[in-house]
Amino acid sequence: MKDFLPEVGEVKLLFKHSDTETVGDDGEDYFYNYCPSIKIENDIEHVYYCTNQIWGNVTDFVGYRQGKIVNGKLQFSDENIVISPTKDTWDERHTCDPSVIKGEFIYNDETYSYLMAFLGCVPSDCTLNETGIAVAKSPEGPWIKCNGNRTDNKPINPIVPYVDFGCQTSNWGTGQPSLLSIDKKGRVLFFTTVGCPTGSFTDVREYDFSNINEYKLIREAKVFIGGIQGSNKRVNNADFCYDSTHKKFLMAKGRSPFGGDGLTPNFIADQVDLYYVDASQYENPFDVFFDEEGSESWIFVDTIGKNLSNYPRNHNTGLVTNEYGWMFKNDRIGVAFTSSQYGSASAMSYLKTYRIFVTTFMLPYLND
Repeated sequence: MKDFLPEVGEVKLLFKHSDTETVGDDGEDYFYNYCPSIKIENDIEHVYYCTNQIWGNVTDFVGYRQGKIVNGKLQFSDENIVISPTKDTWDERHTCDPSVIKGEFIYNDETYSYLMAFLGCVPSDCTLNETGIAVAKSPEGPWIKCNGNRTDNKPINPIVPYVDFGCQTSNWGTGQPSLLSIDKKGRVLFFTTVGCPTGSFTDVREYDFSNINEYKLIREAKVFIGGIQGSNKRVNNADFCYDSTHKKFLMAKGRSPFGGDGLTPNFIADQVDLYYVDASQYENPFDVFFDEEGSESWIFVDTIGKNLSNYPRNHNTGLVTNEYGWMFKNDRIGVAFTSSQYGSASAMSYLKTYRIFVTTFMLPYLND
């Protein structure tokens, strides 16, 4: 491997959970890895993802590994758990779906260089999820949850609570965040999947996190759905990337509806779609997400399905970017995704097959 991305059209397993497992068939170690956030900085690949810590136990933690190219091969460190559930708080049951960017953030009078958004919850039935934030001074941590208060004594976490959208007991809530740095400092574009009484969609907010204890919510909107493939035209469980050279935004997401073959699991995507939107007409390209009079549509690029991955389920994706969530390469985009097998009604029968793969696509608009 000459760099951190495989060849265009090639699919590679990112890493095994352990050196002893046979990956791709049975997931015999009874651990799962999914929902990657991948950043390349200073010739190191930083991978954050969702995993369990105890063999066979379904409790979500945020895992972290470092990847370096050694003698032409990408080699990863052992797993380190960087975010865990905290008893008697808003995230006491699960912590997962990480998204990480670099910037300049002050929290409790300390300056931090990295911001993570992640999902947390209290129930065990996949409802009432919420989205929180954490900070660190280095990619590997230690990561500190922003569970303190603002200067007005309002709690910081969860930063996107389910009550913001009128969620009720049976609703999914908020989560699956994706972060983009706007100014490489404290301004952040913050995408969150929402499942509430009015439907499922992606909420996008612009925050100023320069001082998290006095953070400012600048503006908010729903991500537009023009151009979305599939009979269920919605944007959810998506990851985003900014191409600053060409003023375009890329998005990868699972296509819905899910489980069209009627087999278990039927709540995750069969394929992942890659899109882009042109924002070059805006003086500030980030305005494309907040233009109330705009009629922007996503332009379909390609898909990752069974024909490419050889797996029936392909879901929970993450774009390979630089440390700010911007393009890592100028001519192609790395797309990491989770592939998995069928299973029975038992959660571990399919969860144990969740592994992270990566492939690469050329950027079609370079030929325009």
